[in-house]
Amino acid sequence: MAMLPFEYLDKACLAATSGPLGCSNAPTWELLIDGQPPPDALRQALQWLCVAYPTCAATVVPLDGTQDSAKHFAWSLPETPPLDHLLEFHDLRAEPADAIDRLREGVHDRFFDLFTRPPLQLILAWLPDNRARLFVKQHHGLADGRAMIEMLPDLALFLNHALAGTQPTLQQLAVIPRRAELDAFDLTSWQRFWLLLAGIGEYVRSAFVTLRRPLTVLKQNASLDYSGGNRTLHVPLSAVQLGAWKDAAKRAGGNLNWMMAAAFLVANKHWNEAQGIKVTRMNATTAAETRPRGQPFRSFANHLAFHIPDIDFTRFHGIADVMPEIQRQVKAQNDRRAHLKRYLFERWFALTLKMADFRKLLFSSPRTVVNLNFSNVLAIPIPRLQGPDWQVTDVRVATPLIPRTAIVLTLTNYDGAATLNFNFKASVATQAEVQALIGVFQAEVAQFVAAQGGGV
Repeated sequence: MAMLPFEYLDKACLAATSGPLGCSNAPTWELLIDGQPPPDALRQALQWLCVAYPTCAATVVPLDGTQDSAKHFAWSLPETPPLDHLLEFHDLRAEPADAIDRLREGVHDRFFDLFTRPPLQLILAWLPDNRARLFVKQHHGLADGRAMIEMLPDLALFLNHALAGTQPTLQQLAVIPRRAELDAFDLTSWQRFWLLLAGIGEYVRSAFVTLRRPLTVLKQNASLDYSGGNRTLHVPLSAVQLGAWKDAAKRAGGNLNWMMAAAFLVANKHWNEAQGIKVTRMNATTAAETRPRGQPFRSFANHLAFHIPDIDFTRFHGIADVMPEIQRQVKAQNDRRAHLKRYLFERWFALTLKMADFRKLLFSSPRTVVNLNFSNVLAIPIPRLQGPDWQVTDVRVATPLIPRTAIVLTLTNYDGAATLNFNFKASVATQAEVQALIGVFQAEVAQFVAAQGGGV
């Protein structure tokens, strides 16, 4: 069998997976469909998809030890995709209305053992009234959000070929490369080395800040019990509403991305204070792509680093002053390449660890290092997915959690329609509590928009 060596983020995503601890690290993309694509056609489409995206059918093998003791791993590519493991069909047309909800929860909570099964699964469900749902569940080690967004149109293309009884072209079946993470960096080997050393300085800087001003342990950071379900509340945003938010952020000298990040931080502050937690300092990881801008770079893999805005809530209070502070910090981090320095140091360190030791770092940390996680892919819209007798009307995403960030906000865009996806661990926060947080978030944004002379 062919092998693809693991990258740093492959290993990190595998380390963040634990069945006994309730952490799947496998996001689910839910496609709401008008029409009912036949499972046989989807099976054929999936077979072609695995030609163009071979890691979708791969499993993981340790290269220098057991699953726990190995430091190095690889993707093992089968000669024939195990389609029975990759596709599942449920006919719910005659089932109670809540059958789809029970199926969804079960899909969200599924654990992928990558040593025995592939990192992708498609679950098709037929519903009454000629409707369907397609759950595209992927382990995060397979690819990042941008790569998945670029893959979905190819899945639709192959499905339409299967429905029409036609064969994809050789170009359509050409393998999408899984490029090395360092391919995305325009750096010489010496530059990488010095940035790696400088990454130590970034961690020392963070440690000194924490000594002076300890990070507040929020409600969602306190528990290590991640045995509960992976749940998500989806909040749709109309084009008018999103436009009003964008205009308000621009009038205040910012942009929509950092306005929403600020709103998430401020809302969590007020939500925690309502529960008796005094909030003084809070931080968040915000995903940043490492793919180069302004040049083609197609890669079905993970290419991510993180900015970490850090807010002193004894000095800053609302969106209007938190947003520019986030922008100032992110600019400063970009200017000194802080996110790249941290990435390169973490990469070097993580690749030296045995898997069991890596997992201990992630699941047994005695303190809160990061309060929140915020991921925004509004700028990478999922194009309209449709074909003969079927059309995707909406796409939602559910992201599972790992300690100690039990509430995560992701923003997605399907065909111009935006959705706020509030992901939470049911063993740490209840649905009612997260709904209350959403209410605070919406109220804070509304107040900010009104203060900037806007509405909606």
